[in-house]
Order: sequence, then structure tokens, then C-alpha cells
Amino acid sequence: MSLRRNPHTWLLLALFTGLFAASCSVEKNTAATRNFHNLTSHYNIFFNANESYKQGLERAGESFVDDYTSILPLFYYEDESVQQSVTPQMKTAIDKCTKVITFHSITAKPKIKQGKQSEKDKAFYEKNEYNKWVDDSYLLIGKSYMQQGKFFMAAESFKHVLKTYPGEEAYYLAMAWLVRAYNAIGNLDASEDLIVALKDVDEFPKKHEEVLHTSMADYHMKQEEYEEAADYLVQALETRPKKTQRIRYTYILAQLLNETGNGEASVRNFRKVIRMNPPYVMAFNAKVSMASAFQAGASNSEEIKKLLNKMLKDPKNDEFQDQIYFALANIYMEEGDRGQAIEYYHRSVTSSVQNNYQKGQSCLTLAEIYYNEPRYTLSAAYYDTAVNLLESDYPNYRALQVRSRSLNHLVTNIHTYELQDSVQVLAAMPESARNAKIDAIIDQVRKEEEEARQREQQAMQDMQFNRSAMYQEQASNLSGSGSGQQGGRWYFYNLNAKSFGQPEFRMKWGERKLEDNWRRRNRQTVSDLLEEGGAEGVALTDSAAGMIIDNKSREFYMRDIPLTDSAIAVSDALLEEALYNMGMIYRDDLLDYEKAIESLEELVERYPDGKHTMASYYYLHDLYNSVQQPSRATYYKEQLSRKYPESHMTMLLTNPNYIREMEEAQQKVESFYEDVYNDYRNSRYADVIRKAERGIIEYTEDKDLLVRLSYLKAMATGAVHGKEAMKSELDSIVAWYPDTEIAAEAREIIDYMYVAFPEVKEADQVREAVELYTYDPEAVHLFLLAVKRGRNLNLVNFNLLNYNLDNFNTYNLVIELKNLGVDYNLLHVKEFANNQGVRRYADKVSEDIVKVMGEIPEDEYEIVLISKENYNKLLEAKEFKPYLLFYRQNYVQ
Repeated sequence: MSLRRNPHTWLLLALFTGLFAASCSVEKNTAATRNFHNLTSHYNIFFNANESYKQGLERAGESFVDDYTSILPLFYYEDESVQQSVTPQMKTAIDKCTKVITFHSITAKPKIKQGKQSEKDKAFYEKNEYNKWVDDSYLLIGKSYMQQGKFFMAAESFKHVLKTYPGEEAYYLAMAWLVRAYNAIGNLDASEDLIVALKDVDEFPKKHEEVLHTSMADYHMKQEEYEEAADYLVQALETRPKKTQRIRYTYILAQLLNETGNGEASVRNFRKVIRMNPPYVMAFNAKVSMASAFQAGASNSEEIKKLLNKMLKDPKNDEFQDQIYFALANIYMEEGDRGQAIEYYHRSVTSSVQNNYQKGQSCLTLAEIYYNEPRYTLSAAYYDTAVNLLESDYPNYRALQVRSRSLNHLVTNIHTYELQDSVQVLAAMPESARNAKIDAIIDQVRKEEEEARQREQQAMQDMQFNRSAMYQEQASNLSGSGSGQQGGRWYFYNLNAKSFGQPEFRMKWGERKLEDNWRRRNRQTVSDLLEEGGAEGVALTDSAAGMIIDNKSREFYMRDIPLTDSAIAVSDALLEEALYNMGMIYRDDLLDYEKAIESLEELVERYPDGKHTMASYYYLHDLYNSVQQPSRATYYKEQLSRKYPESHMTMLLTNPNYIREMEEAQQKVESFYEDVYNDYRNSRYADVIRKAERGIIEYTEDKDLLVRLSYLKAMATGAVHGKEAMKSELDSIVAWYPDTEIAAEAREIIDYMYVAFPEVKEADQVREAVELYTYDPEAVHLFLLAVKRGRNLNLVNFNLLNYNLDNFNTYNLVIELKNLGVDYNLLHVKEFANNQGVRRYADKVSEDIVKVMGEIPEDEYEIVLISKENYNKLLEAKEFKPYLLFYRQNYVQ
């Protein structure tokens, strides 16, 4: 009987379902409810949550990109890109686990059996949770948070499991995962405490020992304790993990063994990786890494070199040739074949296409080799390239930057020295010999340019020939089958097109190596240092004469040769400075005492009375002591004492009490200043002024004390003699000590005084005006109306023009308008023979001023008389107020 025929069956089924659900409520703890919720949690919810988590792990493995330049991480979850990519799957897992906890957790206690209770029964009644999937859900939530990079939330989930479910399988797993969370957070002390506790646990589930051992390995890797980490990875591999993890663990183990210096075991594990058929990139890096793990004297060097050379021939490795050459170079360096190693390091640099890290590392290795030889010019070029290519998080990057800057500074000074030394040699030659030398250079330039012209001509002929051949081939192809596919049509498969393009390229660009910045003719790269290049035709502009100077003329090469006494003096100054800088860089930055001695000795020999001779004697004494040559040290001490007996440096070497005497003198200075400052704090201003003036006379060599005393004197002067006197003292500080902090403070006080006390600024303006303007009543004068900006000066101009026509028509007066700064516009009437003439005109205009100015208020304009010379100065100064003060002082009174 079907349900459709008997509707009462539906009613009975619904009633049964309701009664069963009620009997399976989480409020009751019976065998039925436990079975129902365990079954529902496992197969309806937790299973799907775990599947979503596993899908996220697969996605993490697909999205993570390994950096084989460093030890690979055991886990992916600390990578931000991985965290973002797995978020959807992990959120799904968390939501489903939360559903298990919310709807299926059974915490109610079951009914106690009658009679005697066994230990098993007692343990059962004391449980905190009776759904066996709830603790697993909390654990999975924590693991999902880990994959999202939410390590603190993950740690809280694991700690909840530890607190709530002791003795359960999830409890031990939570301990291991909490170690990972603390490792990721950086709380390694907490990780260590857990690891100590885990070592005493005998009940850890054997099937989960991989989690335990890898968590401990991760801790030791973060502590850079690679030997201990390797031991735990060996134990993890003994648990027979999945193939993907086994390959990864083995590769990391090989890297760790290499770091510990166990090259033989490292090579052995890299071979295991290769035999496991890993992804191509990992297999490639395993083969290359075998070379870095190689140790001198090992029997497998030839085998590794053979493998690497075979890899060079494989087209799949074309973009990885820089890494292969680098690996080969490391083997030769380890074997002591320095020349072959350098050759392969160079090949690594030149073959690098897009791997900036490898190119930077190869350049850095060459930089260090040349630095230790030492060949500082080459080393500087490679250091500079390495610093530009490597990222700022590269180990000891700041130290690399410092050394690169020191070497670049050294090379700059070496170039200056070499240039000035060379041009002085040329300057000292007889003119005929000098001209012969220059003519030989010009002949070489002409020869090289002719060779370049012939190459271009040959390239043009090749281009025309190949173009003709290509056209013939195209015509032949067109005459064949129209439907057939034409072989080799792509440029690089078409030999004719390719042979046509190559000479065309050479004609346009010349011979260019395949390298970065190949288009730039004047690029300066490491490759330029590997070979001597010929001079190309160039020309310079003579900025003084505005002429183009050809590089095949003597004038081109004569420009920098010092042939006059003044030019020789300039060249000597540059050369001496370069030698001194070289000596200081060798001594302080590079610790190359022999080179420092060489530079400074040449300096004192060339310039016995030079700017840096005294300091060079002092440093030569110190350097010779450092290289255990006391007799030479004594020689330079005597030279210093003889030529500079009163110098600070001589005193340091000859007076054993000099430092103590200097300290006592400094203490005396400080005590003197404290005494003056105490007088100022206690308002004894006259004493401050008197003592400050005495100190300024006595301590003329101590600039810091002088500026501080001058400041106290200025403050005291203001208290005694007023604002203007104080302003004068502050002006002196600004003038005498312009670059000091106290001078900056003095400027701020002066600016404040200008705002707070306008009379101080006005007094300054009067002084400026007296210095700038001259009073000459017999000079030609102008009548001047200064009207504040914003007023209608055109209307004033119109009114004054009409006024002059009515009253001074026969005088032929001219009116002109001018802008003056941001405050005033000027209207002047010219010109009058002298002061008396313009004054008569001004008096008449003043009587009828309303006719001229209209409704402009009196405080919006000024009428002044001004000489023609002073008017021109006013236009340059662009400030009306100082002249107004001058006018009132000289004309009005």
C-alpha cells in the first residue's frame, strides 16, 4: 500500500520522526541520543568539513611558490598568498565544525547505573563531552585558522581542546599543533615549554607522529638549530608520509644537512629527491644544490660536474644557465681552481636573463673575490650591481650597502687621482712630444672609426643581398600551392629572414652583447670591465665658445691638460684631496693598511707643505705602528713634531698628559659657563654682561662656548638696556654664527619681536633706509603717490591727468603707473629739476587732494617726494615702508 493511497501513513511517519527527534535531544544523554548525534555529526557535517579542509590544503600546495635560494618551509600557511587562496575552503570547514558544536554537542550527564561503579564507568561519567566529534571539530577549526594565517585564533582553539578534553586523541594533536601556532606567532619560548612536555608523553598516537616530529622540526628551524631539525625530519620520514610530503621533507633535510656542513649526507638526500621523480623545478634545484653541498676531496665532484654540464646542454634549462654556471663555479672554487671558478661566475652573470637574485648573488661572489685580491675597482662595480639587484632582506644587506658606498667613494677618488696624474704628466712634456702623443690617439680613433664604417658598409651589402633572397623565396612560395602551409614563415625559423635581420641590426646598433641595457651606448655595467673597448666617434661642446669640438682634433684632448700656473694649482688640489681620501678609505673602511700607507706617503712626498700633510704624518705614524714597523712610526712622529710643534696632533703624540690637560681645560670652560648661567638665572644681568664679554675675549677658540655666552649676553642686555639693544646683540649672533642652533633660535626671537614690537622693526627699516637711500635736494625729483593694492588706480590716474591739464598744462608733466610688491601700487609724476620744484607741485596737489583721490580714505595712500636715483632703488627693493620712514626723517622734518 503506497503512501499516496493512505494519507494516514504520512501522519504516522511525521509523528514517529517528531518523537524520535525529541528522544534524541542534546538535553538527554542516552545511548540513542549519543548514537544519533555521533552519526549525524560524522557523516552529515564533519566529513564535509574535513573534505573542504583537504581541498584547501591541495589549493595551498598549488598556489605556493617555493624559493629555492633559502631553506624551504615545512608548511605553507605563513605565506600571505596561500592564506588568501585557501580562505573559502577553510571558512566552509569552520562553519560546518561550528554547526557540529552548536547543534550536536552533548554535555548533559547520563543516568548513573545502580550498584557498584567500575573505574571505566567513573571515567565515563566524568567526561566533559559525549559527542566524540566535537573535540575533533574544535581541532579542525584551529587547523583551519592556521591555514588562513589567523594564528592567535588557532592557538585559542587548540588551548580549548587541551583544557576541555584531556586524554583524548585530539588532546595530543592539539599540543603538537599549538607548537606550530606558537612558532608562527614567534612565541618560541612557549613552543619550547610545550616541546619539553611532549617529550614526556608516552601516549601520543603513533599514527599522528608525523605531525609531532614536523612540529618540532619547524621549531628548531626557526631557531636555526639545523642539526636538531634534521634529526626530527628523519623521524618524520620514518613515519612513511604521503609521497608529496616525503619528497618535500627529503629536500628540506638535504638543505639542513648542507647547512650543518654534512655535505656527503646532503648530496645523498638530494639524490633521493631526484629518484622520487619530483616536479621539474625541484629536480633541477636538487641537482644544482648538490654542487653547493659538494666538499673538497669528495669523490663525487667529477660526477656532479658531468651532471651539471649535461644540464647546460638541455634546452629546457636555457633560462636556468646562470644557476648551473654558479653551481659549477662553486665546485671549482671548493677544489681550489680559482681561475676556472671566476670564469664560471662571469658566465653566470652574463647568462642571467630574469633571475635577479641569482645575478645579484653571482655579482656578490665576484665582488668578494676581487675585494680579497684586492682589485677594488672591479670589486666596486660588482658590489654596486649586487646591491641594486638583491632585496633589502638579503642577509647582511646593510653591511653590503656600506661596503659598496665605501668602494664607490674610493673608485671616484682613484679616477680623480689617475686623471690628474696623467694630465700633469702630459703638461710636463715638451709641446712636440705632447702633440705626438695626442696625434697617436687621434690616429687610433680614426682607425677604429674606419673599421666601424667598413663593418656598417658590409652590413648594408648583406642586408640588400638577404632582402633580395627573401623576396625571391616569398615569390617562390606564392607561386606554389596556395593551400599548403608554408614552412618556416615565423622569423626565427626562417633562415633567410633571420640572416637579413642580423646585419640590419648590426648596422643600426653595432656589435652588441646580449645583456641588460644593450641599447645604451654609454652604459657602465660589469661587462664593460671585462674587456677593453675602442673609442667611438664623439664630440664635446665648448660651452665658453659655443663650438663643437671633434674628438679627432687636438683641442678635444687639450681641454683638461693644465698648462697654466692656476690650472696646475687646481689640478694639485684635486690630486692631493684624492690621495688623502684614498688613504682614509683604505685605513678606516677597508682596513687595508698597506694601501693606506702607500697613498699617504705619496701625498707627503708630492705635497710636503700641503693641506693634508700634518694629518697624513699623524696617520702614517699610527699605520706603521699597526703593521709593526716602529722605526717608520717614529720617523713620522719626528716629522710631525718638527714641522708642526704646536699642533693638536703633535701634542697627542708627544705629551702623555695632553688628554688630561684638555679635559681639565674643558672642565674649566664648563665651570665658567655654569657661573655665568647661574648669574642669569638669578637676574644678575650686569654680571652676566661683564663675565660674558670677558669669556668671549679669553676663549676665542671655543666656538660652542662663544655662541652660548653671546646668547646669555643678548638676553641680559635686553633686560638692562631694552628691546632694541637686545635685537642688536641677536643680530650679531646670526651674523657671526649663522649655522648654529642658537642662531636659528635668535632668528625666531627676532621674528617674534617684529610682530610683538613694531617699533623694533621700524627702527631696523630706518637703518636700512639710511644705508640704502641718499638725500640730495638738488637732484632730479619725482612726485609719488603710493596707493594700497585693491584701490582703483586708473581712476586716480584719470583725475590727476585732468588736474594737471587744468593747472600745469605748460609744464609737460608725464604720469606713469608701477606695481610695487604685494602692498602698494605707485603713480609718479615726472620730472622736476629739484626738491623745491616738486615740493611746490606737491603742495598744490595736497590742497586739492580730494579732486585727485576721490573717495579713497587718507590712510589708504601716501604722498612722498623722491629723487630719481632713490626711485630706481625703491623699485628694486620692492618695499615702500623703509623709504616712507626715510622720507619722513629727511623731507618732512
